[in-house]
Amino acid sequence: MRGTRPIEAERSLQPSFSKAAIFSHLVLVALIGLFAFWLDTRPDRAILPPRTVALHFKRVNFDPAQFAPLRLAGAWRVTADDPRLGGVSALAVDGTGLIALTDAGAVIHFARPTGGPATARIKDVPGGPGRPGFKRHRDGEALVSDPKGRGWWVAFENHHQLWLYDLDFSRALGRIDLGAGRWPHNTGIEAMVAEPGGLLLLPEAGKDVIRVARTQTLHWPLGNPMGRLSEAARLPDGRILLIARKAGPRGFRNALVPLLPDNRLGRPIALGLGPLDNAEALAAEPIAGGTRLWLMTDDNFHWPLRTLLIALDLPSAPRPQAQSN
Repeated sequence: MRGTRPIEAERSLQPSFSKAAIFSHLVLVALIGLFAFWLDTRPDRAILPPRTVALHFKRVNFDPAQFAPLRLAGAWRVTADDPRLGGVSALAVDGTGLIALTDAGAVIHFARPTGGPATARIKDVPGGPGRPGFKRHRDGEALVSDPKGRGWWVAFENHHQLWLYDLDFSRALGRIDLGAGRWPHNTGIEAMVAEPGGLLLLPEAGKDVIRVARTQTLHWPLGNPMGRLSEAARLPDGRILLIARKAGPRGFRNALVPLLPDNRLGRPIALGLGPLDNAEALAAEPIAGGTRLWLMTDDNFHWPLRTLLIALDLPSAPRPQAQSN
């Protein structure tokens, strides 16, 4: 019986050790939380003046067959001597070139690649939700021309707000608040296209379609087997294409998919990009014989991801021939 006493003593100490371990874990969790809170209060976005910088296009080789039935018209890696070039999240076409929006609140205006020297005009959006020194407060994810011609609408993800800027992004003209807490963090509006009298919005989760017209906000469920959505563009013929993406152990899988009139997604077209190429931006413009799609990827401001510009041509659908009697 004497041999049982050390065991009994050890058992009596076990609750103390368990409580100490639990207390240590709670202290560690609290310290991690305090550190995360401290980081969250530190500005992480440099406010820089507008600049015109040299833009560098380096051709990238992809297999054209991996984009069929689209025709690969060109692919370039884009770099510039300005820290704001990166994190591209939306793209638009205007009268003189392309406009890229970043998720750090910068607007980059540049001409289409021609093979010669190129420049880009880079500036920060003039105003927006929250404090300007924080990237999360200037997380613009969608860009579209105002249906009334007043300027540009930008969707800010974390604050769930739409801001209207004038044509050259010199000042803000107005905003629409979609409601704080409507979507989880970093899963707000990712895609936006203009409609007569309003805007069509798609959250990243890809579960619903939202139409904003005047003071009304209408919601419809979206039939989506493709996963998360990252961008939308309206084609010259009125159709809407979306970028759908999935991330897995083998990297990103990107596809273009049409939004059908009954709020379902149609048959996808796979995009033969690299496994680390995250397609985030899409714009469309008419060309002879069809439509040119401009697509950009998001480098998340970190290597080895990269900022790519891709030109893809979508042939016009053949017109039905008139039947002869």
